[in-house]
Amino acid sequence: MHSLKMGRSINRSSTIPPLIVTVISMGAGSIALLGTSFLLEGIPVISLNNWLIIIWLAVVNTAFAFTLWNHPLRTLTALESSIINGTMLIWIPLFAVIFLGESISVKEIFGLLAVGLGTLVVQLRRFHPKKRSTV
Repeated sequence: MHSLKMGRSINRSSTIPPLIVTVISMGAGSIALLGTSFLLEGIPVISLNNWLIIIWLAVVNTAFAFTLWNHPLRTLTALESSIINGTMLIWIPLFAVIFLGESISVKEIFGLLAVGLGTLVVQLRRFHPKKRSTV
């Protein structure tokens, strides 16, 4: 939780560009993951096609997306960014249906609705806090 507050503080200060924040935070995490995976799994053999996919995912899907995400964190309130994070679980399967042609079962739809309702309830509760007795 402390790192979340630190990251939010850095983004809100607007003194470091979002690209630098992204490179530092993702660089540290990726180096740690890569080192751990080499220790546990060894060095894999990767084809040229797989290298192209890895580079595409690293540059476009991850670094670009996180840079875009760090930019609005400078202006959004903690509540607004929490709402976006809370509903991300809903958007990912919907985008998978739209862009990848996947299907969602009735059970999964009810799960997505439960997540949406839970997010709504939490946010409305924050918006209308209970009045406390002054006894």
